[in-house]
Amino acid sequence: MGKMIRKELNKLVKEEKGQAFILVLILLLVGGLIIAPLLGFMSTGLLAGQMHEEKMEGLYAADAGVEDALWKIKNDPPATYPDSYQLPADVNEMSVSVVIEEVTVFYGEELGSGVHYWIVKLESELMEPSDPNYLGDYTYRLNLTNKHNKNVGVERVMVTFSTDLDYPVEYQVDGLYDEDVDGLAKGSFSNGALTVTESGDNQILTWEFPGGDTKIIGADDPDDPSTWVTVTCIFQLVGFGDAPIISNFVFVGASEDIGAVWEYKPFGITATAQAEDGSTVVIKARALDIADMVFVSYWQID
Repeated sequence: MGKMIRKELNKLVKEEKGQAFILVLILLLVGGLIIAPLLGFMSTGLLAGQMHEEKMEGLYAADAGVEDALWKIKNDPPATYPDSYQLPADVNEMSVSVVIEEVTVFYGEELGSGVHYWIVKLESELMEPSDPNYLGDYTYRLNLTNKHNKNVGVERVMVTFSTDLDYPVEYQVDGLYDEDVDGLAKGSFSNGALTVTESGDNQILTWEFPGGDTKIIGADDPDDPSTWVTVTCIFQLVGFGDAPIISNFVFVGASEDIGAVWEYKPFGITATAQAEDGSTVVIKARALDIADMVFVSYWQID
């Protein structure tokens, strides 16, 4: 009986030969199906990380070009513009070229080159209800405050509205008109000649004052806000359904007796970092040179 049992067990063992080999083949097949996409995923991740690192290195390199331009504007201003140069040493193994330009256009309006003079404090407000003495649907008050002790000659007043404003075909602008002008040394805001220019989807209202004949009196003590001189003028809009919102109100003034209310000189900076493979990262910036400071007003990364 024992011999018969051993014979049957040996028979069963012999019949299982090759089953482990089949299992190994199955595991190899499953591993082969999984490992290829896994390696591809890992490779994609490595490439993405490398590209991100290269992009960041390019941004840091271009930023170094902007910083160098700011230093140059302040400490060693170019004799002529545009001024193009290359940093003497590579940054993050990338060459960096820089272009410094004078900015002469503001919202599509030509300001000219050189140093400009602005009144520091400018305010605008929508008067509710509209002034009944005029025919417009909406009345706007412009406040101009001279914080300096020198008279300021008015050259230009510019107003823009929100960029999503739809302009009626036959809308009208009425004014400028004098409101509180006791602070004018001479002239009148009603002397301003209005032009309307387009800048993209926006429009710019510009009043020009010829010859500096309109001047704001200087403050008795620039350090005492109670002596600052404020003058106000108004204009109206006709033909709009809802009241447009003023987005920018700009005053440009210059005269022989202006002194220094706020002297500024605007610049455009373009810094390009280029890698050995020809790929580039570009940063464009606007900078203002004001008194003892040079600062960036905005950045744009291309």
